[in-house]
Amino acid sequence: MLIINFIALLLVAGGAVFPSAQAEPQHIVDHVDLMVIDPQLRLPDLVMQTVEKYPDYALIAAMHQESVALQERGSRWISGAPQLQTYYKGDFSGTNLGAYEFDGSIQVPVWNWGQRDAGLQLATQARQGVGNTVNAIKLKVAGLVREALWAQKLALARFQMKKKEFTYAQKLARTVQRRVEVGDLPKADYYLAESELLDKKEALINTEAALMHARKRYYFLTLSHKVPEQFNEEKSKENRINEAHPSLLAINSIIARKKAQVEWLKAQGSGQTTVAVGGVSERGSRTDNIVNSIAFNVNIPFGGHAYIAPMVAAANREYIAATANKEHIYRNLLEELHEAEHELEVDTAQLDLAKQMQENAKKLLKIAQVSFAAGEIELMDYLRIQARAQSAIENAQESSVRFQRDIAFYNQAVGVMP
Repeated sequence: MLIINFIALLLVAGGAVFPSAQAEPQHIVDHVDLMVIDPQLRLPDLVMQTVEKYPDYALIAAMHQESVALQERGSRWISGAPQLQTYYKGDFSGTNLGAYEFDGSIQVPVWNWGQRDAGLQLATQARQGVGNTVNAIKLKVAGLVREALWAQKLALARFQMKKKEFTYAQKLARTVQRRVEVGDLPKADYYLAESELLDKKEALINTEAALMHARKRYYFLTLSHKVPEQFNEEKSKENRINEAHPSLLAINSIIARKKAQVEWLKAQGSGQTTVAVGGVSERGSRTDNIVNSIAFNVNIPFGGHAYIAPMVAAANREYIAATANKEHIYRNLLEELHEAEHELEVDTAQLDLAKQMQENAKKLLKIAQVSFAAGEIELMDYLRIQARAQSAIENAQESSVRFQRDIAFYNQAVGVMP
């Protein structure tokens, strides 16, 4: 009987090593969010598809439209829309002298000194800001996609481990039940094995729920049920935060835009200078000759500093706020890089240890299986050894996933696109 049980436990031990499986395990809870592995889907393509669906991307078309409008305004020879002015004066009511006066002119606003250059500079900064904003949004989305993918993969690894542990607990419970029935083990061991089975089932349900949550978060981000088959990344050689970082380029564009806006308002000064040219046609009575003349008019506003100053000050405040925001962004990027470097270093060291502990755990578990089958150790001791071994094996599996995840997070921190 011991030999039969020993053979059965050896078969069970195959599940204790947790071999990799291609097919996804069956689920316990009916609520299942399925994902389709697409071998043709690459990580850069997934990021771009997600960017195009991301809400912030709608701003790009509006920013482009604005930059075109600013360029159109700055490229004109006049600073505003011309105005046609007319004036007519005739006989007073009740008289019939035939007197009249007609004035007509065209008034054209002209650029103040340096105003047109300021307008063109504002358009240039707006145009450059579009491209930098696109890259910043793409990097932001890339970070969200990286997080969603690796959260899903880590959750899947935990679920698969718990599934194998549950399957192993089922087999062990059946084996214990048979040994209890033949009197080889006390009945208390059956309840102990059954409790172990229920604990594994509870853990499986929880990890399955975590997996479904991770999948749903991925779907809400990407609006797709497809995931790449391979999305591991090579660690970037970049090791610092430089001015080419998309986040810094984006805030630099905002700063330049705010500064150009200040110069534009300053160039407006007290108001817009206008030039008018027109003609006057008049006569005193029907017997008088018509007199035609030409008229010129120049309107130069002055002394309006107190009225434009609040707008300039408000624009300057936004410029200073953008400059301060850059410092906050830079410090946050440095902190993120430090954390990414530290996590990668720690997980690199832990991965080697986890692999060694996994190998030792497998060997120890096999010895414990033989000892339990031979009746040399109690079920409680065996379950304690099994729990420690499974924890070591699970930690090795997770360490491998975390290591690859840390590489992706490091690339994100230094601003490298997938």
